[in-house]
Amino acid sequence: MLSEEIGEPTKFYYGMSTSRYSEPLDQLDVMLLMSKLRKQGLGNSLTIFVAGRFAQLNGRDRDELVDSEKKKVSVLSAVATVLDSVPVVLTTTTGLWSDPAYWKEVDRFREWDGILDKKRNGLPFSRVYESFEPELKQAMPPGLVSAISEVDAPSLYRLFEVAEASYMRKKMGIQAKAGPAFEEEYDRYIRNFMQIVQLSQPLDFRSTAKKIKPVVPYIGKQGEDRVFFSDGKMELCMKMKKLANRASGQPIYLDGNPKFMNPFVRMSVLAVEAAAQQDSAPVMLGSAPMSNGAAVARLFRKAGTGKLMKYASAVSECIWAYAVKPVQDELKRRGVEL
Repeated sequence: MLSEEIGEPTKFYYGMSTSRYSEPLDQLDVMLLMSKLRKQGLGNSLTIFVAGRFAQLNGRDRDELVDSEKKKVSVLSAVATVLDSVPVVLTTTTGLWSDPAYWKEVDRFREWDGILDKKRNGLPFSRVYESFEPELKQAMPPGLVSAISEVDAPSLYRLFEVAEASYMRKKMGIQAKAGPAFEEEYDRYIRNFMQIVQLSQPLDFRSTAKKIKPVVPYIGKQGEDRVFFSDGKMELCMKMKKLANRASGQPIYLDGNPKFMNPFVRMSVLAVEAAAQQDSAPVMLGSAPMSNGAAVARLFRKAGTGKLMKYASAVSECIWAYAVKPVQDELKRRGVEL
């Protein structure tokens, strides 16, 4: 499934970076989860924070990252429209680094044991600070600037992430952070003051039971074999057939870990959940009607994964009809190019 069980109404946030390559379909997961919970009357709300400018700590160009944040927001807005979801979307530029309250949290957490990653090398933070806009510089207390100015900027990433979560809790009343399992590096600190909900982590299509290739759900990198919102219908179909062939015979959960689902099964769950959130008729996989992700998981537990190819066309059609094509159409309507 997309996540562990979530009960009582909760305000969540989901932090994500930006893609230098293409926008992956996997970032549907948290939108689908929140849309589903809202329809169940649980009243859960979602804030998405696009932290693209955190990559400035790794030496990336400021203006390039500002543009990439805007592009990500456009894609997320189109997805929200298609899925009838209503997230609040913030970016580094518009909702975090210009607020002195965020830098107060950075200053508070910088003394925590182990929060600075000493192993990373890069430009000192003073060089990154030079590229900040005047309003960002004004938001930072002078004492903090001097305290971290000579620290290797990449070593500050964990500190900035933890301060981000604390800011979300204090400023916006957010109670829980949702994210993939690989974010445990930050989550082990954030658990001290916020609930953590880890989503199942997507896998590159080249994954096998013996060689798992987890990927970041909201970042597309060149060379990864995944489905992107920019894919055409035929390209999508070919990818799903290739994936079905590769994933056939693999267990539902690779290596016995529920955080790493068989990649074809996971794509099937996303496809059916996307259709369900748009109030479609149940999707037919073989002769069985599928109305939600739980039904998909039951199907493959019962039928096994030995003959996934017979489901490839149906899953591909569902992904195209209820996820990729609607988002492409919405972006085109808005005059946005992927």
